[in-house]
Amino acid sequence: MRLFTAVRWFFRILFKGDAAFAELPGAAPKPVFTGSTEPAVQLLGLLQKEGRLLDFLNEEIDGYGDAEIGAAVRDIHRGCRRVLDKHFQLRPVLEEAEGAAVTLPEDFDPSAVELYGDAGNSGPRKGTVRHRGWYAEETKLPTIPESADPKVAAPAQVEVAS
Repeated sequence: MRLFTAVRWFFRILFKGDAAFAELPGAAPKPVFTGSTEPAVQLLGLLQKEGRLLDFLNEEIDGYGDAEIGAAVRDIHRGCRRVLDKHFQLRPVLEEAEGAAVTLPEDFDPSAVELYGDAGNSGPRKGTVRHRGWYAEETKLPTIPESADPKVAAPAQVEVAS
């Protein structure tokens, strides 16, 4: 019987994709994200400006030693942390520490807590916190001029010879 069920779900997922999971009994609806990509590009620009994050992530680092990478990461971390502190008010989704036991209420928010393992269909769920999650209570991105291209994460820099 399990083999038949597995084959049936395989074909449901193959032909229906994520929509197949909506058929699960007690399945919570998956959140749908829509909207502009401009704030995401703007955030990339801030992380680049303060921490040179894009430069670092696009750099091939296999040729560098651990000490060189560690020294670079310290500066990148400091700059990116400044961006978070300045533009976001963050708090953990769960107050319990990682590794702590937690009991989730039956009506927990599935967009805020992702379940792993044997989640069951209903009722309070007990588990172990693997990651506390992050909740952005406030976002304060700077305004950009209307004339600016919203797809430019970081402008090229050119030193002009005198």
